[in-house]
Amino acid sequence: MKSVPLYKKIQNHLREQILTGALRPGDRVPSEKEIADFFNVSQITSKQALAGLADQDLVVRIKGKGTFVAGRMGTDILKSIDSGFKGIVGIVFPSICMPVESLLFYHIQSLLHDRGYQTLIRVTEDKMDKEIEAIRMFQMFGVRGFIIFPVINESYNEEILKLTLNRFPHVLVDRYLPNISNSSVTSENEAGMTAVAEYLFEARHKDIALITQEDTNSNTRERMIGFEKAYVDRKLPVDKQYWLFLRRDGKEQDAELCSRIRSFLENCPHVTAVVTVDTVLARLAYAVLHEMGRKVPNDVLLASFDDPKLPFVPFVEQDIGTISQKAVDLIIRQMEQGYFVARESVPVRFVDGVRYPMPDGI
Repeated sequence: MKSVPLYKKIQNHLREQILTGALRPGDRVPSEKEIADFFNVSQITSKQALAGLADQDLVVRIKGKGTFVAGRMGTDILKSIDSGFKGIVGIVFPSICMPVESLLFYHIQSLLHDRGYQTLIRVTEDKMDKEIEAIRMFQMFGVRGFIIFPVINESYNEEILKLTLNRFPHVLVDRYLPNISNSSVTSENEAGMTAVAEYLFEARHKDIALITQEDTNSNTRERMIGFEKAYVDRKLPVDKQYWLFLRRDGKEQDAELCSRIRSFLENCPHVTAVVTVDTVLARLAYAVLHEMGRKVPNDVLLASFDDPKLPFVPFVEQDIGTISQKAVDLIIRQMEQGYFVARESVPVRFVDGVRYPMPDGI
């Protein structure tokens, strides 16, 4: 049985990327040299692979500009290239299920498209190995820059470090990596959680519980610091027996998390207010309190960072539009004017008087 020629293997790989949508109409395909280097073959072999894709009308080769995935009619991408196509930006997100993530994703992609950039998108399912794989693959496909929403338990990623060392345009959103000098756009997490605690103090709550993830990323860390700062500013003792740390890495399912929250609240019967660092934990805490027969807000006041869309649950609102705009501005400036590092922090707003219908299932 004859073995498949190398150029054919490469051609099949790229063809699969196009047909599955990993490479979309208008996206730049790696150059002959980039393909040769990546697959460790000669440029003659990579040239054969690209020529085969062009013969199948899957790509359009434009002298002096590169090779691009063809549009539905084969060659209509020529018009988009000549009318202002500026390159590709890789967008890497842990998920687009949560409201904050989906809104950030929508705004960032729309803003990039409005300014002449196409996008390659990868959802990592909150797994660092998939984040690393996405960064490596997108570089092979010729992206000019990255906008990355780091995974939840991330403190170090070798590929993001390489981007920094190589001065490759990239911007982190929502979180940053403290020990790596790169551009990022985040919310004022500390100020937001301080505002929550101050609101509860003004409402005369003394026994306040904090339900948080473990300290595995910058926004969780800043929110915990902000919550504690409110106590320090008022010269109040910080009693961390009222703090519950949960690990959300796929090992603990919702049922296990609810069990831990219930046990924690049963051991803290004097608690009159509960603060959560995100909407997932807010919804779990709300369900547990309901099961325990403790009504929100009459028996226990629940507050959250971000809107859990629950009745009578005040929250800290992030300015998603401004975060998206700043992230896009930063990545375009890096790609068009040269690499630089800037950290932007966007103000938040505390929202009270929330009225939502009772959620389904509760």
